[in-house]
Amino acid sequence: MTHQTEAANLRFEERLPGWQRWTGALILAILAVILVVVAAIESLWGFYLVAVSLILAAAWCWRLAQITVVVDDRAVTLTGPAWKRVIPRQDVHEVSVAPDNGMNLGLVNWPVTTHEHGSLTRVNMGGSAAVTFSDSDGHRYQFVLSNRGDAELIAEAIAG
Repeated sequence: MTHQTEAANLRFEERLPGWQRWTGALILAILAVILVVVAAIESLWGFYLVAVSLILAAAWCWRLAQITVVVDDRAVTLTGPAWKRVIPRQDVHEVSVAPDNGMNLGLVNWPVTTHEHGSLTRVNMGGSAAVTFSDSDGHRYQFVLSNRGDAELIAEAIAG
């Protein structure tokens, strides 16, 4: 978790826990090596492209994958891989903090998932506490953080 406070801005970044980053990157790298060996033995040039894609995915998982929440005087901005939402502060309602198990609710383990028939967007890289709030349309957002202290700090900034 990275946390920065500037004037009226609060920013938190969450990444996968170290063991998950290393395990995911290692599995993808091993698969890439296997594909390169098969491509060399069988002269299957397309496998090289797949191997390069796996290496890029491993690098992304190990170094770049993160989720971010930024709270300033105008908006709450949530970002994840290939996803971003900006919710004006005046539209934020019902801010709460609750314990969380850090697991996603379905089979897809992507950092940003939608649940409960589209009424909940969960931004999660694993953690033990979640900040949940809704916008003026009734859509709920849940941002999972590594510890309760950080979650309470974010909830206070959002509600403040």
